Amino acid sequence: MSHHPSAGQGPTPAPESGVSRWCEGSALLEGLVTVPVTVAFRYDAADPYAVRMAVHTEEAPPVEWVFARELLIEGLSRPAGLADVQVWPVPRRRRHLEAGRGAVNIRVSSQHGTTVLTVQATSLHAFLDRTLGTVAAGAEDTGPQIDAALASWLVLKGPDDGAA
Repeated sequence: MSHHPSAGQGPTPAPESGVSRWCEGSALLEGLVTVPVTVAFRYDAADPYAVRMAVHTEEAPPVEWVFARELLIEGLSRPAGLADVQVWPVPRRRRHLEAGRGAVNIRVSSQHGTTVLTVQATSLHAFLDRTLGTVAAGAEDTGPQIDAALASWLVLKGPDDGAA
């Protein structure tokens, strides 16, 4: 005989620490060829500043990028980023983004080349809203994981530590 706890009994589930979202989109490769892609965005509260983005195509293994969540947030409404990752809204008319008709471009560069990914603004916005529900903007460094990391890195030395 097995026993299953009834509703309200047993441990409370832990709050969600990870958020993910799959988005259909396209990739412009080296400015020459456009191919359909699936872009997987992942966020984990244990690494609160970062978003992981994996680009999946039928022709090649997935490629993963890691960059600041703030870059995506800013890129929804205006051009953001420098160097290897840049994000900007398309079209640049804000009312289209708010109506869900817009898209967001994400340009990624490496020594192997440059790709411009395009995903729907509503999909990216929904993903970011969920990440902000997990760890609010500005609250990234207030979690216990930061305190634990700092405690493990700091070594306090007393006056008798042998220093001359």
